[in-house]
Amino acid sequence: MKLTTYSTDQAGLQAFYEAIIRAHDTYGPVEKFGKFDFKKVNSLSECDPESPIPRTMSVKPLFFPKSAKVMKYTATSAGTELSDTAEDPLAGKRVILGVKHCDARGLQVLDAVYKWDYIDTDYEKRRENTILISPRCDQAATHCFCTSLDYDLETLDAVDVAVINGADRKIYLQARTEKGETFLKENATGLTSANGSAEAEMKKQYETFAASFRLKMNYQEINERMQGQFDSPTFEEVPSSCVSCNTCAFVCPTCHCFKISDEKIRDKGVRYKSYDSCNNVYFTLMAGGHNPRPVKYRRWRQRAMHKFVYYKERFGVNLCIGCGKCTTSCPVNISIFEVVTKVASSMQE
Repeated sequence: MKLTTYSTDQAGLQAFYEAIIRAHDTYGPVEKFGKFDFKKVNSLSECDPESPIPRTMSVKPLFFPKSAKVMKYTATSAGTELSDTAEDPLAGKRVILGVKHCDARGLQVLDAVYKWDYIDTDYEKRRENTILISPRCDQAATHCFCTSLDYDLETLDAVDVAVINGADRKIYLQARTEKGETFLKENATGLTSANGSAEAEMKKQYETFAASFRLKMNYQEINERMQGQFDSPTFEEVPSSCVSCNTCAFVCPTCHCFKISDEKIRDKGVRYKSYDSCNNVYFTLMAGGHNPRPVKYRRWRQRAMHKFVYYKERFGVNLCIGCGKCTTSCPVNISIFEVVTKVASSMQE
């Protein structure tokens, strides 16, 4: 199926966004205290689809909420009665504006987990009912390295509609999935079919963007070298300043560890599924008191190896998508890029 590309200008793009917001349940990056988080919006003035990547939180919570009710229960002398929670507010048909391309790739990476040995039907329904509209970045931020990893960013199919700046203030809207193709055709009022120069202009924009990266790695070499580095003493040195706050995992588009907790008052209770992290000192604590990762370098080793070795071995892709959110949010400026490149290079020393 040949996917369509439309062209417009900045005014036409804003009109397109406004029309979408009027016709669909729409989420976009909303600014609060200097950061942008994805919230439901009623007009374009409430959000910024072009929000800066270093200050834009992950879209992951709209698919894997930070904390969500799993079930309710009532304990009586006759036993325990279970009941479902309220209808999922994230499962309806919706559009998300301003999704960063790396963030969208993160959802593709998570798909492998949620469709693996157990099908998470809540996650699956949220994915099926969502259209992702993604403006491609014009320039890399300080901690970005998405072009160094194992996916084709130029023709990324993790987004349904890509928004790309062309020459002479033209803007192209390109369908990247069949779902995006249908959506664009249904909402193409005011857009015109792109001419023959569109592909060349979009390629030039990508090449300029790719050339703007400060950080670059050969992910194949990193993957290969990291496999033999479990006992590397470098792991003991690199994360020494880590304060185990878990911020890196909570802002990461691909981290998916969670915990189950109960809140009970008298005979009624609610069970929650909430974010957790392998950097949490209690994450591997066993009922008998033993903890196989009692010191933080072991926890950081697990994080780095999972991102670049274990997940790759099981699902064929890296768990890191190079967005730099963890480094940007880290209170002590630990960079996973620097950690894995230093550990991988230590094999040669």
